[in-house]
Amino acid sequence: MKRETIGEVRGRPVERVVLENERLSAVILSFGGVLQSLWVKDPVLGRRDVVLGFARLEDYVDQGYYVGAVIGRCANRIRGASFTIDGRACALEANEGPNHLHGGSRGFWNLPFEVAGAGEEFVTLRHLSPDGAGGYPGELDTRITFSLRGPALEIEYLAAGTRDTVVNLTHHSYFNLEKDHAGDITGERLTLFADAVTEIDESCSCTGGIFSVEGTPFDFRQGARIGERIFSEDAQMQKGSGLNHNYVLSKPLGAFGPVAEVVSSDGLLSMRVESDQPGVQVYGGNYLDGSLTGKNGESYRRFAGLCLETQDYPDAVHWAHFPSTLLKSGRLYQRRTRYSFAGVKRPAPDCES
Repeated sequence: MKRETIGEVRGRPVERVVLENERLSAVILSFGGVLQSLWVKDPVLGRRDVVLGFARLEDYVDQGYYVGAVIGRCANRIRGASFTIDGRACALEANEGPNHLHGGSRGFWNLPFEVAGAGEEFVTLRHLSPDGAGGYPGELDTRITFSLRGPALEIEYLAAGTRDTVVNLTHHSYFNLEKDHAGDITGERLTLFADAVTEIDESCSCTGGIFSVEGTPFDFRQGARIGERIFSEDAQMQKGSGLNHNYVLSKPLGAFGPVAEVVSSDGLLSMRVESDQPGVQVYGGNYLDGSLTGKNGESYRRFAGLCLETQDYPDAVHWAHFPSTLLKSGRLYQRRTRYSFAGVKRPAPDCES
C-alpha cells in the first residue's frame, strides 16, 4: 500500500492510495472516493486498466459526468427535487432540469473525504455530511472501504444519520475491458441477472412502473453484445439515448448475489459483479461527447465506458412499492459490491511430434 498527498481541494488535502496484490492494482483518491485506475494483472493478457479516469486531480473537480466517483447521499434521480419525511418537506437542489441527480452539485462525488484507515489491501474513506447538506436532513457519517481480495475489488458502504433521512450510495466507475481502451463498449458482451426494468420518462426519471425484459432489447439474461441492443427503436431505449435504466435484480431482496457479467470484445477478459443491492443502473456512457480527456490523452466519446451502479431503485422515496431508501436515525446503512476479474486462456496449439 502506498499513500501520498497529491493536492488540495477546497482547503482539504487529497491523498492518492495505491492498493496492490498479485492480481489487481487499484488507485483510489480521497477526493470523491474516486477509483482512478484498476489494473488487472493476468499471466496471459498482461495488464489492463479497466476503468476510465483522468490524469489530473483538477479534472475530477466539478466534472459533470461523475467519472469514477462515489455517489451520495442519494444516487440517481429524485423527481421534483423534493421529498417528505414524517410530514416535513425536504427541498433539494434541482441540478438536472426539475429533478435532483446524484446528490447535487456538492454530492459525495465532488467532496473531499478523509483517509480513516488503510492497510496493505484496503483503504477506508470517511465523510461527515452536516445536517441540511444539499437539503438532506440529519448529519450523516459515511465510510467507504475499498478492499482487494485476490482477483476481486470489493466496495463496502456504511452510513449512519442523526435524523431520519434518505440514503442510496453507489459507485460511478466507467468500465472498459478493451486493451488500452482502444475500442468502446459496443463490442463487449453483457449478461444481466435481471428479469425486469424500472420504467423512465423523457427526463429519465422513474415513473414507478416496472416492465419485463421478455421480448425487449433490454433482455440480457442470456448475454448479448451491447452494440446489438442499444440502437433499438424501442421507446424506452430512445428515452434513455441507449441503456440508462435501473434493472430489477432477480436475486432475493437483501441477498448477496449475481448482478452482471461483462466480457471484452476479444473474449480474453471477464468481469463479474455481485452485490446485496436490489438494483443496478446500467448506463452506457451515452452522453459522453469527446469533451473529456482521459488519463492516456484519449477523448471519451459516446459509449467509451459502461457504468454498473449497484443501488436501490431510483426515486424510491416516492414509490411505496419500491424497496425503501429511508434510513432511520441511529440505524446502520450497510451495502457491499464485488467486482471479480478473470482472464480467459486460449487453448494451446496442437503440436505434432
